[in-house]
Amino acid sequence: MPGLTAEEIQAATMRYTSAVEHYQTCLSACETARTEATATLNATTCHAYQQATQRALLAESTMQEALNTTLAWLWDTIVEPVFLACGLSGPPPPGSPWPRLWWCPTGLLTLLPLHAAGRHTQPGHSAMDRAVMSYTPTLRSLLEARAPAPKIPEERMLLVAMPRTPGQTDLPQVRREQHLLSSLFDTTRLTTLDGPTASRENVLRALHGHDMVHFSCHATSHPTQPAAGGVLLNDGLLTVAELAADHRPRVFAFLSACKTGLGGIVLPDEAMALSAALHFTGFRHVIAALWSIEDTAAAEVTETMYQSLFADGTFAVNDAALALHHAVRGLRARSPEQPSSWMAHTHTGP
Repeated sequence: MPGLTAEEIQAATMRYTSAVEHYQTCLSACETARTEATATLNATTCHAYQQATQRALLAESTMQEALNTTLAWLWDTIVEPVFLACGLSGPPPPGSPWPRLWWCPTGLLTLLPLHAAGRHTQPGHSAMDRAVMSYTPTLRSLLEARAPAPKIPEERMLLVAMPRTPGQTDLPQVRREQHLLSSLFDTTRLTTLDGPTASRENVLRALHGHDMVHFSCHATSHPTQPAAGGVLLNDGLLTVAELAADHRPRVFAFLSACKTGLGGIVLPDEAMALSAALHFTGFRHVIAALWSIEDTAAAEVTETMYQSLFADGTFAVNDAALALHHAVRGLRARSPEQPSSWMAHTHTGP
């Protein structure tokens, strides 16, 4: 790859992560200002809310520009050359199976969205137009995940639902996802820990008896200590390190939470994002989000994916990557120039 240098990777990573983090900061400040204006309505709080809204809109515009620039650079410099070397010179013919491709990046490339690379206003010139993509933290973990799965008599889903979390903004989409899973899984196969019952102790205990889990909650990543990130529950943070302590074969984890796909900046090769950690603990398939996603878009991806996996009446978990692929492509078709609304979801596993 003659156009790829360490300096360019560093510059692209800083441009991408800085834009996303700045937008997330402005969005959080805007929510805080809205809450204050609602609680104490006066000229000062209204003006502060208006200013915070304007800053968030400007930050969003800057982020969209940075994302499009990053995705185009990744496509030209890394992803399209790889695809061409693999014989993937265009979209698959109509009706034919989608090719599969796994990314196992190292260094700062672990922080870049290789799966979303492309020039998305030009049909056919993007990674998701040519293959279904997944990530793997190591080649060994991919080989283990692709080995024949042990037969599990009755797969059970654990739903961790936190519509309200102490010290965090409310998550309206949680109830929507809770209703969705309740309509798909019968009561003997679905356990729900909701609100106050979703404590650290209860979730860890319940994970022992379930082969699948859906986290619908806030999450966080730690920029210098990846194992210190995790999901935010009713009584505090359940860390990556705690989740990784229980290693055994399991089937599926859906992380409908922000920053679950991000690893550390200081030690990116440690691959200790929450998505990678759950994969290491034995979950064959892990769906994660790189950053906070707009509620409606996140819920749409979740609904489309689960409904696809239940199309024949049973949960076709081995089609998780393909189902996510189609859900994201459907969302992208409506706003290809705004990648933040559709590019955050990733699949890790076989």
